[in-house]
Amino acid sequence: MSLRAQLDAAATLLDEGAANSAVRMLRSSWEPELPEEDRIPLYCMWIRGLCDTGDLEHALVLAERAADELPREADVLIALGNVYDLRGQLEDARDTFLRAIAVDAVGSLQHYNLGAVLERLGEEADAEGCYRRAIEVDGEGPTLFEANAALGALLRRSGRLEEAAEVYESYLDEDPLSVEMLVEHGICLSDLDEFEEAIDRFRTALSLDTGHGSAWYNLAITQYRMGQAEEAFGSMRNAHEADPGSPLTLAVFGAWTLAQPDADLDKALGLLYGAIDRLAAIDANHLSPSYASLVAEEVFDALWSKSRLAEAREVARMAGQRDWITAHMLETLNEADHGRGSEMTTFTVTARAESPSAPEHWPSGAQGYTTGFTVLARDEDEARRYSLEFLRSLEPFPQVQFQIEAVRPGGPDDDVRLQATAVPRARGVIGVGGRAYFRG
Repeated sequence: MSLRAQLDAAATLLDEGAANSAVRMLRSSWEPELPEEDRIPLYCMWIRGLCDTGDLEHALVLAERAADELPREADVLIALGNVYDLRGQLEDARDTFLRAIAVDAVGSLQHYNLGAVLERLGEEADAEGCYRRAIEVDGEGPTLFEANAALGALLRRSGRLEEAAEVYESYLDEDPLSVEMLVEHGICLSDLDEFEEAIDRFRTALSLDTGHGSAWYNLAITQYRMGQAEEAFGSMRNAHEADPGSPLTLAVFGAWTLAQPDADLDKALGLLYGAIDRLAAIDANHLSPSYASLVAEEVFDALWSKSRLAEAREVARMAGQRDWITAHMLETLNEADHGRGSEMTTFTVTARAESPSAPEHWPSGAQGYTTGFTVLARDEDEARRYSLEFLRSLEPFPQVQFQIEAVRPGGPDDDVRLQATAVPRARGVIGVGGRAYFRG
């Protein structure tokens, strides 16, 4: 069998999920004296196969060797950048995709990959530029689906819904039967309150793929917004049947099931806790914190609304341990625990936690973390007390010790004391800055 035939066979195996077989075939195809035009696709496919098997350590070794041998090949550099990305080495991935662009500035994939990494690094303006460049360099098209989808999603999250809709419409002019883009466009139209047009997009997508979980889910959400509760519940059931492992679908379907007049309690709780279990099982490097927060808040609200307060607090504790807790969850807990007040000050608090043995939700080898809070309180002592209470609620373990390092009036970005408005607000921790773990 020729090398080209072996590569085609390996690609088929990878597409079918048989990565281990593909890797064995690719390994047996290797010869030290292969010409460069054969080594490049072999390296790239071999690296992909190792990634698909989860063997990121050997994928990195192979990708770095390939990049050393072929430093001017954009495809090899893209493969190396992808390995760094999968390993959570985002700065290394960014630098490698920049190298790929320096080698080949008209390739759309390296611009898109760079944008995806920059977005995860919080550099959204630069990410937007990369996505737009990825679309531009495709010339007459068809343009890269992933770049269009990512650009549209970024614009939606920043509230630029009309611009996002234009991105989706332009892509659908090129490929009107793209199920994924029909769904993305429908989500955007629903957010613009153009409900009938959104439903048309979702139904078109479902006519092409009747088992598309996201189309059913977003159809249900749009129907719910239109006041069509019964139709929405049926669509959400279909979403769960189409994608039973989706944490968000589990959370929403569980919440809606629990809210039914004749609720099947065991089923509803199974769905809600299934959402949390699925969420916790996802590798943190591949989980969007905003998505996790959305799921956790949905489960928390469902339990709290049915007075299952201890269970809701446990969900909030788990969310707080992983930086998924939301302002709404904090306000709900604060009102229950501390009540409301009108003469309060905003404080910024920095704190430190240390433990000789790491709790299971900490990264391996971590001995502590630093974090910050925004707190509404009457004075600094109360802000300090609320912060310690919050920390102890998240880490109720005797080996974990806490220290409040600083308390100052004002929000995180303010230099002056901020007085609360006359409208009473719930006292306590109202914002969490995230954890920075340390070792040694």
